[in-house]
Amino acid sequence: MGSHQNDAQNDRNMLFRLIVSGQISLTSLVEALAVAEHRNFRKAGETLQISQSSISNRIGTLEDIIGFRLFERRNGVHVTYEGQQFLSVINEAVSLIDQALRPTRLLPVTTESRLMVGVQSSSAGGFLRNILDRFVRHSPYVRLMSGEFAPDLLISGLRRREIDIAFTPDVPPRRTLAHDILCVMPLWTETMMAALSEHDPVAMQEAVTWNDLADHTFLVRREGMGSWLMAQALPYLEQHGAPPRIEHMVVGRDTLLADVVRRRAVALTSAATTSLSVPGVRLRPLAGDPITLTFHALWSRQNHNPALQTLLKLVRTVNPPNASDAT
Repeated sequence: MGSHQNDAQNDRNMLFRLIVSGQISLTSLVEALAVAEHRNFRKAGETLQISQSSISNRIGTLEDIIGFRLFERRNGVHVTYEGQQFLSVINEAVSLIDQALRPTRLLPVTTESRLMVGVQSSSAGGFLRNILDRFVRHSPYVRLMSGEFAPDLLISGLRRREIDIAFTPDVPPRRTLAHDILCVMPLWTETMMAALSEHDPVAMQEAVTWNDLADHTFLVRREGMGSWLMAQALPYLEQHGAPPRIEHMVVGRDTLLADVVRRRAVALTSAATTSLSVPGVRLRPLAGDPITLTFHALWSRQNHNPALQTLLKLVRTVNPPNASDAT
């Protein structure tokens, strides 16, 4: 640990010396962070209102000075391994500057503060409800908003800081996390459940098997984690016969579950849904080959919303035993 801290301190000192000497401009560093965030020189230029060619030239000069490539430019823009290490230090330095320019962050939050949470699980019960309830009690002046998002909108929303933090079992590949400078923290686990009609003979069982569900129609919501849950279940279902019948629906969770009852269909969900009471719906665990879902918190390192930092501190104080460190 001491060696790692010393290396980080040496890197930081070297960076500061290069800036003070004028060899590296703060502009080029901010531009490099923007390119890493958007994975695109043009989009970074639009965000910063600077021409793409200017950004490309300055980052090329920066790479010449530091002696290694920050980005691979073949088949898109990708952050190199050396770039990931370097930009991590840059982001920390820029964060310190941002904090110095905003002394009011040390004061209690105001009524203008807000926190947008992207959820891909029910927040009616379980760990997510617990942490959000604690946050509301701790920060009564923050406007807490939440919504369900499709996975692609979730990542782009975090990148643009339209979403402050997401709670999801669908974690992007590590390469994507590095490109977007996103942080991920595993928090809690839930088992996958099958939502069935109370009139379905299968729902009379205490637990159901994949074979029991193989001849059912699966209803999948396009928002939230429905498609991801279906993808996890497909290998198990295909072992028990023909591919299942799947219908994708643009509806809310309540409407989906009501359709499960009317049509004696099935929908896959997580254990947190047991906190909801929907007439006619029976939630049953999967026997034999249960699927455990690990939910993660996902946020941008470049998001300095003080309400987000408060929530992250609360999350770390109430981590369940199965959670591990952020990456």
